[in-house]
Amino acid sequence: MTSPSTAPRPAADTLSSGTSDIEASPAETTTAPAPHVVVLGFGPVAARLLEQLRDDVAAGHLRVTVVGSECVPAYQRIRIGDVSVGRSEPEDLALADEAELAETGIEVRCGVTATALHAASRIITLDDGGILHYDKLVLATGAEPTVPRMSLEMRRDGHIDAELTMKANGRSAGRRSRAPGAESEEPRRYPEGVMALRDLDDARRIREIVSRRERAVVLGGGVLGVEAALAIAEVGGEVTLLHRGTVPMGRQIDTDSGMLLRRQLVDAGVDVRSACDVNTVVADDGRLSAVRTSLGEKIDTSLLITCTGVRPRDGLAADAGLPTAWGVVVDRQCRSTGDPHVFAVGDCAAVEGRDPSGLIGPGWAQAETAAGTLRADLGLSAPTEHDAAGRPVDLTASAPARAATAGAAPQTLDVILVKSKTLSVACAGETAVDPWDPEAPTVSTWSDPKAGQYLRIVTEGDRLLGFVSVGMPRSAAELALHCTRGTLPVADRTALLAAEHATKEAELGPDDVLCRCSGATARQVEEAASCCDTVEEVGAACRAGTGCGTCHRNIERMLAAAEPAVV
Repeated sequence: MTSPSTAPRPAADTLSSGTSDIEASPAETTTAPAPHVVVLGFGPVAARLLEQLRDDVAAGHLRVTVVGSECVPAYQRIRIGDVSVGRSEPEDLALADEAELAETGIEVRCGVTATALHAASRIITLDDGGILHYDKLVLATGAEPTVPRMSLEMRRDGHIDAELTMKANGRSAGRRSRAPGAESEEPRRYPEGVMALRDLDDARRIREIVSRRERAVVLGGGVLGVEAALAIAEVGGEVTLLHRGTVPMGRQIDTDSGMLLRRQLVDAGVDVRSACDVNTVVADDGRLSAVRTSLGEKIDTSLLITCTGVRPRDGLAADAGLPTAWGVVVDRQCRSTGDPHVFAVGDCAAVEGRDPSGLIGPGWAQAETAAGTLRADLGLSAPTEHDAAGRPVDLTASAPARAATAGAAPQTLDVILVKSKTLSVACAGETAVDPWDPEAPTVSTWSDPKAGQYLRIVTEGDRLLGFVSVGMPRSAAELALHCTRGTLPVADRTALLAAEHATKEAELGPDDVLCRCSGATARQVEEAASCCDTVEEVGAACRAGTGCGTCHRNIERMLAAAEPAVV
């Protein structure tokens, strides 16, 4: 096979180029083709990148192809827990319309996976047999769930058929068959009913089991595990949460708040088992029927949801010889440190070697940064942003949260919120600090366990280092606002407690960030609300509310207060 030139070229893929047999005119032969950007991965971060490049594609300055392994375009992955318990439908989560993108000129390939990256020749090979040539490549492949090592006990007709030791992510490490004439030791996966909650297919399968009111087990006490267990309990399902730590979310919050969270989970209907793991999954005729725990218990269940972490999908880059370190290593402009033509954004990107945050806000900021760098590389001018009324605006002065660019040395703190209909839990930064250590930062703590309330704030001077809030949504909202600034000017922490029970919430300033995921300010949302009727319409106008959804209440309040638009 002849190696193609590395010069910029149009995509040479399996689709027809559409050229005729008529000889081109001299003018046509000298016209340089528009540079081709290929985006691998079609999740929320890739959708934001396409938004940023759409005008350039429509103007003919750029060609863009996006390749997604799922059969549907980008959706709000952060909300698939609602789909898994029937509170939302898959179509409610849509972030991109394939027909609209095609009309703009963006080529979308869903249900296709890249199999190899040939960086030297700038070629991507696909599992459908096609190839893509690129001038610039953006890796937005996200992360994949990690499944812990567990034993598998396979039963058939009520008798043990085989026992296997399963490696991480569900591959067998060996087979000890008790039946004569057993099959060869080919790799096997976990039985039906063992899954992670990572995409819409997972959510649909979980939804089917939850709808039958069968008992579920969630393994993992991080924020994803807590959210999954809560969602099942909130719709009346029977669920057990197993986690290895002493308290849920032990890596994000301190022990005292974790104890309160554990009690609130129990009150919500979740059976919580601490310092507990799954040793063995039991399958009857290929379907999960029970799990055996490290505490010696056997729990009958037809659903085991593993929420034990994720790892970046950086295999393509690693196989191509690009630097990786728990993600594709990129600089502050999201450019690979090993290839100037390759970029990475989102959960697969290790900005300056740091682990990906796993949060949507930083991912969207990286998409905007990568788009700007791509335009600069290709000699394209930056597009003009417009507000909801169509007026040009300058967002550079109102994006302190996004000014963290790709997440390099940010002054802000990333806020983690538990998405729940019944509990209010928020945290950010470092909270596991000894308040009695004279050399440690300042720690302010307030708790009322009987009322289900807890607040801890860690500061150094006026700099906010971290906080955790349980059952105190207004204090959490105020502190989350300060996280976007990186400071806490309130000297008297009791002012936050007074605000918790005030009749009116503190008003956001016009340039304060209302939606942490998108970076939209109160002014931008208010202007959008004056021209919109629903939260979804506001999101389409200024992107607010299209991330984790925790700002929906503020958007609804602005919609209610907005004066009808003059027509």
